Amino acid sequence: MMALVKTLTDFGDLAVLLPVMAVMTLWLVAVRQPLALAWWFVALALCMGSTAVLKVYFFVCPPLADLRSPSGHSSLSILVYGALTLAVAAAFTGWRRFAVMAAGAAFIVGIGVSRVVIQAHSIVEVVAGSIIGIAVLTLFASQFWRHRPVEPRLRPLVVASALLMVLLNGQDLRAEDMLHAIGVYLNQAGMVCL
Repeated sequence: MMALVKTLTDFGDLAVLLPVMAVMTLWLVAVRQPLALAWWFVALALCMGSTAVLKVYFFVCPPLADLRSPSGHSSLSILVYGALTLAVAAAFTGWRRFAVMAAGAAFIVGIGVSRVVIQAHSIVEVVAGSIIGIAVLTLFASQFWRHRPVEPRLRPLVVASALLMVLLNGQDLRAEDMLHAIGVYLNQAGMVCL
């Protein structure tokens, strides 16, 4: 059971998410969606930037005892896998669209729950990361949905993403230690909590 939870949580690691982000970027270029591409970059910057800044700040000035690091696995998984789910769902209607959305949501929720199960984050930290992810996904989705591709050519997006997810699962790319080191430096430099 724990091996399954570990596999699930590893889908939210930067080692998997960064290449899948690149695939999504290339797909938006290939389907000629420059406006959606611009909003994708905005969403990525907001998601990664706000998660990183809050990790540093909360490490130095935790607002709650169990909120020291919003879950980056949760925030980025919601954005990346949410965008993939949205792209695939846009190609369907009716119950098929609902099924795609439900499967994508279940996968994303599973990643968040796995972070709590393996005790990498508290429930509050997963919720904090999820709020960031939902906010930026909503921003991207509002623009993507209005201008979704007429001929989405999903096969390259789905196949490349799935291959990367399988091949890179279990790889570890950690930014947390660097962000904590920045927090320690700022704390020693006299950062004042607001």
